[in-house]
Amino acid sequence: PIVDSDKFPNLTAMNEELHGMGLKTGFYFNPCWCSVEWKVWPTGNTAKDAATVLDLGFDGVKIDGCGPANNMTLWGELLNASGRPLLIEDCLDKHWWVPGKEPPTPTVQLLRDCPSNFYRTTTDILASFYSIMGNLMTSAAFVKEHETADGPVSRPGCWAYPDMLQVGHEISLVESFTHFAAWCITSAPLILGCDLTNDTVYNEVYPIVTSPLALKVNQEWAGHEGGLAASAEDTFTTHAGTTTVTTFPVWQVWHKRLPAIGDRATGAVLLINLSEQPRNVTLTYSDADPRFGSTVTGTDVWTGEKVNLAAKSQAFSLAPHASRFLILQ
Repeated sequence: PIVDSDKFPNLTAMNEELHGMGLKTGFYFNPCWCSVEWKVWPTGNTAKDAATVLDLGFDGVKIDGCGPANNMTLWGELLNASGRPLLIEDCLDKHWWVPGKEPPTPTVQLLRDCPSNFYRTTTDILASFYSIMGNLMTSAAFVKEHETADGPVSRPGCWAYPDMLQVGHEISLVESFTHFAAWCITSAPLILGCDLTNDTVYNEVYPIVTSPLALKVNQEWAGHEGGLAASAEDTFTTHAGTTTVTTFPVWQVWHKRLPAIGDRATGAVLLINLSEQPRNVTLTYSDADPRFGSTVTGTDVWTGEKVNLAAKSQAFSLAPHASRFLILQ
């Protein structure tokens, strides 16, 4: 790889110093501005690149989709052969960048064999509520489309990733709560994209990204990554800060099964008001999860406090872009 030696005079020493602080480091490979000619597609200089990642002491690597080194099977073999734990991100559908060519490894096979630890399922996210919601919906649809009889394609060790978090980055505090909850309830990798050296931003997002119950929902596994449970029939169209999805339901309900506590079914639910007006959104427990009966107990994820819930269903008043994040039993 080409390295700016003025900014990074000694990458090995940098990694050693950061490791001494208890931190881990990653290298971004195969970017769109890669200067290698496309005649070397799809292998590029993968062998040398993989050796560089390992020799310099990095702990993770992102393989972008628009350079010439697009053979993820080869990347996985070379990186995993070291025996050293390494976090690998795959941008997945590389053939989009090479019109008329099939990917070196078919997507179905990549999802089955999973040479990476997590894989992108969407276009690049923007610091906009509707880009965030669009990526959430696109990722969920991708996972559902590729699910097989063998089980979900987003699973422990091989997670679907709708791109990095925009929490604290040019979106409102209300939107940050909704955004983080949405990534948690779909088991998405949680990678911060805000400036943690900004004290104002840090203090604002810290209670969100360190919430014990939100992280519990994200990390626990009961056989499914979580997905869309119910959606409004009423929709609206917007082009505000979104590049792919432009039509949205006015509200959604998301659900993720959690390990049962005793003999009681347990799950997380997230109600989102996607519209620009305040709305009442009704949660019907059996729609979220057929295992729920007419009587459930609820806990607010953010406060940890119990929530009084009526029989069979409960309506919640939500401000624009606001949400309600609960654990039900």
